[in-house]
Amino acid sequence: MSLDSGDVESIIRARRRWGKLYTVTTSGGASYLVLRDPSSERFLSEGAPLDRDSAEMLAGPLARTAGLALAYRLLAIRDRTEHEIWSALGKEGIRTPEVVDAIVDALRRQGYLDDRRLASHFVQYTAKHRPSGPHLIRRKLRVAGVSEEIIEAEIRETLPSDREREIAEELAIKKLRGMTDRAKAARRIHGFLSRRGFSERTVNSICSAILRGALSGEHDDA
Repeated sequence: MSLDSGDVESIIRARRRWGKLYTVTTSGGASYLVLRDPSSERFLSEGAPLDRDSAEMLAGPLARTAGLALAYRLLAIRDRTEHEIWSALGKEGIRTPEVVDAIVDALRRQGYLDDRRLASHFVQYTAKHRPSGPHLIRRKLRVAGVSEEIIEAEIRETLPSDREREIAEELAIKKLRGMTDRAKAARRIHGFLSRRGFSERTVNSICSAILRGALSGEHDDA
């Protein structure tokens, strides 16, 4: 928002969002996220005048304070990537590069934001609780905004080819229980493992073992 010298708008709405966080709307159509405290109290009164200096305060120092409060709230629920924090701030109208960078830098220094740590935890958790192949893991981490460099490093470290094969084979054995038609079983397992994001090489190797009779679900309970 930009006001010429002497121009004055007003606060037309102050709506509480979460805790002490409010969204303030001006007569000019601008919206600001505000954390209620002594320095921002005057902006939470409908009808309060808003000159250029006040608008700059809302878009600058007060936006930084409110943005940090929002980020802490989100991070208390679960870890977030830097991209997810940027997106959350943007949805609340906090888009000034200097303000966003200051918020993200502060969170990094405090140890709240670490994309490498988040990716590592995600890969380990997925391998243990929601077994998936590298392709699916890549897609999910990309959506979260993790860099390709971090994604590939974590997959190399946590999900090398032998570990991928082990996980895929365990899933296949469970799916094979009670199936006697090898060709039909191989087709089903191929589709299942592909959807779970395993590499073509791993999927083909397992399906080949099924067709040869070298892999079945007969000993799943052993």
